[in-house]
Amino acid sequence: MNNHQNRQLTGCLAMLQLQREVRQADSVEELGLIMVNRSQKILPATTTLFWQKNLSSGEIKQASGVAQIDANAPFIIWANAIINRLTSQNNKNEAFTVNKQDLPQDDIKQWADWLPPYGLMLPISSPNNTTIGWLFTVRETSWQPSDMVLAQELGQIYGYSWLTFNKQNYFNTANSNKLTNKWNKTLFFAFCIIISAVLFLVDVQQSVLAPATVVPNNPKVVTSPLNGVIKKVAVEANSSVKKGQILFSLETSEIKNRRDVSKLVLQVTKERYLKAQKVAFSDPEARASLPLLKSQIKQHSAEATYAEELLARTVVKAKNSGIAIFSDPSYWLGRPVKVGEQVMVIANANEVEVEIFLGVDDAIIMQPGAEVLLFLNSDPLNPIPAKLHYASYQATVDQRGVLAYKLTAKLLTSTTPPRIGLQGTAKLLGPQTSVFYYIFRRPITALRQAVGF
Repeated sequence: MNNHQNRQLTGCLAMLQLQREVRQADSVEELGLIMVNRSQKILPATTTLFWQKNLSSGEIKQASGVAQIDANAPFIIWANAIINRLTSQNNKNEAFTVNKQDLPQDDIKQWADWLPPYGLMLPISSPNNTTIGWLFTVRETSWQPSDMVLAQELGQIYGYSWLTFNKQNYFNTANSNKLTNKWNKTLFFAFCIIISAVLFLVDVQQSVLAPATVVPNNPKVVTSPLNGVIKKVAVEANSSVKKGQILFSLETSEIKNRRDVSKLVLQVTKERYLKAQKVAFSDPEARASLPLLKSQIKQHSAEATYAEELLARTVVKAKNSGIAIFSDPSYWLGRPVKVGEQVMVIANANEVEVEIFLGVDDAIIMQPGAEVLLFLNSDPLNPIPAKLHYASYQATVDQRGVLAYKLTAKLLTSTTPPRIGLQGTAKLLGPQTSVFYYIFRRPITALRQAVGF
């Protein structure tokens, strides 16, 4: 047996082995990997891409050497555009070589950067001669007539195997799905009538889901009494506090200095006043200065008293018992605050409510007293009933950056209320509506926003 016969025998064995692998493929994805990787045993190449045709154009589904492609990769985007152009210019269901010189100048340069010079387009054909897709393969050497014959044969093998995973023709689905007899048409129309009646005549209760948080009801806000710097936080975050307990204190050095200066000036002014009193009978000028010195004493006395009051206000105490809710104490140490700036809140652990932020796109008609079910993330199997009692008229941006309406609901449970700060999902139940509106409310809203009617 000579070398030519050996090559022919080797080629036949490789073709048989490839057909066996194709028959044993378990899915379309596995078949695609075989096409781009195993075809090189029959048609030696450096890179092979599988381009699947669809109703409009097509897209690259598999590439040799990788398990999954990135559709946004620059090479894939460029190659997809090239293959789309080549297939649109060639209407024949036959393999053909690709001459990069026939491409636009920009594509020629990118071809030289990414691919070898010789390309081949191999059609994946079904038994009825319909093109399902193309294999785009390139290599360093030119393609011979014998390669074209093998390419056409491979395309038919792949096309037949492809259709085994798609019992109906991929591009004639609409034709194959047509009802072929009067009985089937009757059943189809009857089914449509029943579905329409269900959609328009059967009512269901509207509902919508929204993120929810357990928050205190009527918490007491603790603010900074004056401008200053927080010196010490005397309680732990989320700890219980009693009425009169020290919560935090402000830096006092500046206020103390002001108080000491005021007292010193007050003392000096009093001594000057006493001295002027002693010589007032004999010295008209001293007698005339007494009213001025007396008013200065009142001024400096008021300044000293005010400084004492400010000094007392640097220590902030709890006005009622409850839980101190604020961020980590270390966050506040040394932090400058302004008058009225919130530092923490004091809340009653037994007085809680549900705060809900309902996105504008999900909003439905909600009336006070509407039923609400709270599903906590910590206990999603046991919903807590609640009643809606407040809904804002104006939407605001919530913590997620979504435009939403703020809602609050009162819990109806008689057991121990959930802990403040727990997160969950609230199901809000609205009025009755048809099944059609329930299903298509969001699409109808989007269509109206887009069309404007």
